[in-house]
Amino acid sequence: MRTHISILLLILGFCLPVQANWQRNITNYSRSTYQSGNQNWMIMQHTNGWMYFANNKGLLEFDGVTWNTYSMNESKTRALCIGADSCIYIGGMGQFGYFNANKLGGLDYHCLSDSLPQDMKIDVIWNIHAAGNRIYFQSDWDMYYKEGNSIKKIHAPSAIKRSALINGKLYIADERGLSIINGNNFQTLPNTQAIVPYKIAELLPFEDKVLIVTRHNGLFLYDGHSLQPYSTAADNFISHNHLFCAAIKGNTLVLGSIQDGALLVYLKEDRIEKISTNNGLQNKTILSAAFDTDNNLWLGLDNGIDYIQLNSPIFPLYGNKPVIGSGYTSCVYNGKLYLGTNQGLYRSDLTTTPDVDICIERIEEVGGQVWGLNVHDGKLFCSSDAGIFILSVNGTEHLQGIRGVWSIISLNHPDLLIAGTYSGLYLLKKENGKWKLSHHLEGYTFSCKNLFVESSNIIWVSNKGDGVYRLTLSDDLSQIIKTKNYNNDSIPKRKGLSFSTINNEIIMATCHGLFKYNHIKDELEPFEALENKLMGKTHYQLLRQSTDGAIWYAVNGTLYLACQDMINEKECHQNNSFLHNSLIDGFEHINLLDSKHLIVGTEEGFSLLVEPHKAMLSYPLNLQIRKVFFTGRRDSLMYGCSYLHDDAPLIIPYSQNCIRIVCSANNFSSPDNNLYSYRLKGEKGSEWSEYSESNSKEYTDLREGNYTFQVRLMSHAGTEPAIASFTFRVLPPWYRSWWMYLAYIALAGSLLFYLYKRIDTKQKAIILKQQQEIEQKEEAFKKESQLKDQKIVSLEEENLQAELNHKTEELVRTTLNIVRKNEILQEIKKEALSISKAIKDENLVNIRRSTLRLISNIDNNLEHDDDILIFENAFDSVHRDFFKCLDQRFPSLNKKEKMMCAYIKMNLMSKEIAPLLNISLRGVEIARYRLRKKLDLEEGINLADFLQKLSDK
Repeated sequence: MRTHISILLLILGFCLPVQANWQRNITNYSRSTYQSGNQNWMIMQHTNGWMYFANNKGLLEFDGVTWNTYSMNESKTRALCIGADSCIYIGGMGQFGYFNANKLGGLDYHCLSDSLPQDMKIDVIWNIHAAGNRIYFQSDWDMYYKEGNSIKKIHAPSAIKRSALINGKLYIADERGLSIINGNNFQTLPNTQAIVPYKIAELLPFEDKVLIVTRHNGLFLYDGHSLQPYSTAADNFISHNHLFCAAIKGNTLVLGSIQDGALLVYLKEDRIEKISTNNGLQNKTILSAAFDTDNNLWLGLDNGIDYIQLNSPIFPLYGNKPVIGSGYTSCVYNGKLYLGTNQGLYRSDLTTTPDVDICIERIEEVGGQVWGLNVHDGKLFCSSDAGIFILSVNGTEHLQGIRGVWSIISLNHPDLLIAGTYSGLYLLKKENGKWKLSHHLEGYTFSCKNLFVESSNIIWVSNKGDGVYRLTLSDDLSQIIKTKNYNNDSIPKRKGLSFSTINNEIIMATCHGLFKYNHIKDELEPFEALENKLMGKTHYQLLRQSTDGAIWYAVNGTLYLACQDMINEKECHQNNSFLHNSLIDGFEHINLLDSKHLIVGTEEGFSLLVEPHKAMLSYPLNLQIRKVFFTGRRDSLMYGCSYLHDDAPLIIPYSQNCIRIVCSANNFSSPDNNLYSYRLKGEKGSEWSEYSESNSKEYTDLREGNYTFQVRLMSHAGTEPAIASFTFRVLPPWYRSWWMYLAYIALAGSLLFYLYKRIDTKQKAIILKQQQEIEQKEEAFKKESQLKDQKIVSLEEENLQAELNHKTEELVRTTLNIVRKNEILQEIKKEALSISKAIKDENLVNIRRSTLRLISNIDNNLEHDDDILIFENAFDSVHRDFFKCLDQRFPSLNKKEKMMCAYIKMNLMSKEIAPLLNISLRGVEIARYRLRKKLDLEEGINLADFLQKLSDK
């Protein structure tokens, strides 16, 4: 007995847990998240994309970012409806009414049931319908309707089980069967009595018919004439569960139960899919269900709200719960799926069908971190921190002598493998049908995290610390004979790098873009052609090409698909992103199972992608300026936007010019993908900010003026960003307002006028005083100037007289010197003549000749002495350029005649002039006579007087 129990426990231990499956992406909103009541009875989506819930505590609103609850006079709500007027009509315990948007972005409640007579009892409102110009509120026994401004009641002939507006008609399921409201009357439809015994969960439209969902007895179709059972794959689920709600969109029907979650029924395929607590729901009781515009499903639970992404191709294992650890590698071997994590190696059945239970067992022989899985020689090679494990149909073998193995690659030889380890490369050989460790390849001891085989003896190696190398092996594979490093500024060390092949070209994905190997130049060069088809020059962490030519790549922890047929150069127009910020940095892994399925390793484990090439149905996101707050010691709400908003510019007083703007976007599927960028037009530097995850922006100390705030939202690769704007005006402070400027101008004018008058008075007094002082000073100055002028004139006269006396003395001295010189020369001449006469005849000729030379020199000296020039200069200085005046008026005068004029002007007598001119007294008289003739003097004019006046004119 104990043996059987041990075997049973061992079997259960291998299945960790039994209920593992590829689950849909489900977002759980707990009561603590939305901060309202536990139960949610009805769900609707507004035209702006926001979700509304009839919650126990009132109307619950979700704009994609924030939750708000609006009370219905403290009553519990059960039903809601969005009317054509955009008002949200609501009903519940004992009352009904509607909400409309206010100016602060909230909702105001208006009770309609208060207008009814006070003695009229209102039961619970279970449903609301907008049909034509009427709004119907359904209770257990009555139909209230609002038409215009009046509220009226239609009493039902029997208890109402369910109501629905289908194809413009209001259908009622009651104790008589199926009816419609015609005016103010209940009109029973024919052949519907078969459903009278059954409890009705929902009435739905389906193919121009009415689909009747019972709580226990299956589905029925009514075409207006006959009622027929509608058998589906959901019959068994319905018979064993108590249905409470249902919803339909297209051919997809969802059935919400009380005991076991929800069932998706694909009517055309007759296929079902159950979603319950074992695959993502918070609890099993479904009170309401609704599809949104993106074809995703919202479930209102007995305690919480769940959002199921039916439109998403992502199916995480265990619903993104890290049950088996983070996913590093996966591989299909012998029809089984092997998963390598940081906790070990696991094996499961290979299935690509979501929500199918699979058994996952742990391979106990392989413990700890698993890095890689490869199939070779019909065996599965597992690279791990503990070394190499070889799995086959015969069991698991641990290869001894090697630890810390990153990966294993084939050398294009069936019996040879290369293992990249923490400390270099090792060669594995198959001998006698068994794989063994051969030897370590000498010449390279760095870590070999990433390997790529270029040829049988050339291997590329890279790691984050040492860079990227191209290694050449020897022919006997015993050692590495050549290594070359390819790192540079564009491919720095200390950064991750991964290898790939695109159209048989070696491609490196790096932090600075994509590079390809140029065999001719033996260098890595940028692959801009491929970058331009992907995301430009950015940090690529993974690059993989599928068999159909599509490119898978990872950037910043997110997986992207460029549906690009690189082989045939045919472009598809999808560029989707998956698993935002979920991939393991430096260990990104994808396993392309087939053209429609792939497995991706994530931080929480693994995810299955089903038909990711199909473009996900996605409606434009509604990006709104949600609220604007004044910031300060206490924030105060100044503006809000709901499903209706006022486009008029907001006026902000200057005293509250610090604001915070909050935005919202109804990206329910991937709110973590939302990246916001902001700019404020109207102030300096109105450039877009960098994208960030923050949905709010603050501005402080805004100057007065008109502003336009803009926000743009980037959510998916390849989609244009949504943009929203908000216009406001900051008023100037009171001291810079226009009326204060008028006051400033008036005050400045008055002040200037006062200052002008005061300054003018002072100026006049100052000018008068200055004029008096000037006049006094002028008088004193005149007197002083006269005295100074007199002194100056006196001094000048004295100076001139002294100079004249000096020149005259100099002239006299010069003249006396000339006279004395000439007299001496005359005496010498006489003596020389007397000597020459007394000489005897013997030496007569020689002596006479010598004497004549002496006399000739004396004559030359008498006539050409330099003292004549000195005399002329001195005479011109005393007598105001006398000689220049003679030259100008009487140019025919020779030198002796000019000297004669000078001597006569000096009042020298003829006997004094004779020696100066070296002539006789008689010659002086003759010279005077000739001079008069040249001067053209008439008789009676004194020569001396004429010459005295000549230079004075």
